[in-house]
Amino acid sequence: MGYVKLFKADRTFDLLPADNIMDVQESGGTSIVFNYSNGTILQVNFSSINTEDTKKILDAVLKIEGASGEGIAPSELSAPITSMSASRII
Repeated sequence: MGYVKLFKADRTFDLLPADNIMDVQESGGTSIVFNYSNGTILQVNFSSINTEDTKKILDAVLKIEGASGEGIAPSELSAPITSMSASRII
């Protein structure tokens, strides 16, 4: 499974799984919601988000999908992420 590295302000990062993404939506101007085929919903939160940042993350997902090894980071985003949270539809 491939991962996209999403950097935080302190240069640590969270990993976004790149495989089996079914749907992606911007939400409220501050987050991107990823829906996976196994029912997992992952919300990536930013102080603010724009469509270009979403496109950069999706481009990175397409580059790494199905690969293994170190994750890749998208092109420089306008703001670092603040947090990620996951839930599961049962």
